[in-house]
Amino acid sequence: MDSRITTILFIKEDLIMEQNSHFTKTEWKIYQYILSHLQQITSYSLRQLALKINVSPASVVRTIQKMGFKHYSDLCRQLKKENQLDDVIDDVTYQAKYYFNQPIIESYDKQIQIFKELTSNCKDFLFFGIGTSSDLAAYGARQFANNGQNSFVIKDPFYPIQKTHGSYKDKALIVLSVSGETPQVIEPVLNFQSKGAKVISITNSSDNTISKLSDLNFCYLLESKIVSKTLNVTTQVPVVYILERLSRALNSL
Repeated sequence: MDSRITTILFIKEDLIMEQNSHFTKTEWKIYQYILSHLQQITSYSLRQLALKINVSPASVVRTIQKMGFKHYSDLCRQLKKENQLDDVIDDVTYQAKYYFNQPIIESYDKQIQIFKELTSNCKDFLFFGIGTSSDLAAYGARQFANNGQNSFVIKDPFYPIQKTHGSYKDKALIVLSVSGETPQVIEPVLNFQSKGAKVISITNSSDNTISKLSDLNFCYLLESKIVSKTLNVTTQVPVVYILERLSRALNSL
C-alpha cells in the first residue's frame, strides 16, 4: 500500500466510521470537511478552520483527537509531510488509491443490506443526475439492466412525473451529485419523493441537502477538485464502484 495513502487515513482501524457511533453529528461534519480539503488545511489556524466549518475550536480539537492526533499542530505537520512526498503518481490514481483504502469502504456492506431491504418492493429503478453525473446515471441504469432490473435514466431535470399521490411508491430514484447542492437536482428529488419514490443518493459527503433528503446515502469523501471556478472534476471512480456494487447486490439473473 502506498505510504502516502496509508498515513493520510488518520483514523484508527478500530474506529467505525458511522455518524452515530464514535462521532457526534458535529464531529462527523468536521471530519468530512477535513477529508475534503486536505491540501488547504495546513494554511488554516485552528480558529480559522473552526470558522470555515462554523463550529467551535473545541469541537475541532475533539474531532482530531478521535482521528488519532493529540494536537491540531500534529495534524498539520502530518499533512505537510505528506504533501512533500513525491508526486510522481497522477492525481486520478492518487484519489482512487486513497478512496479504496478508506475505512468507509467497509461501511458499504451494511448500507447495501439496507438498500436491498429499502428497494425490495421496487419494480423500477430511475437514475438521475446532470452534467457528468447524467452520463454516470446512464451507466448505472445500464448496469442495473444488465443485472436483471427494470431501469431507466432521466436526463431532463424538468422531466414530468405523474401527479397522483403515491404513484411512484414502487420505484426507486438513484440520484448522483458530487456536491449534493445543485438546485436543478434538488427539485426533481423533492418531486419524486413527494409521489412516493424511495430516494438513494451518491454524493461526495453526507453533509448536504440531497443526502439529507434521501432515504439512504452513499458518500465517498474525496477532496473536491474545482477548475475554472465552477467545473467540478473530482474523480468519479467511487461512483462507478458504488453503482456496480448496488447493481450486483440486486442481481436477479
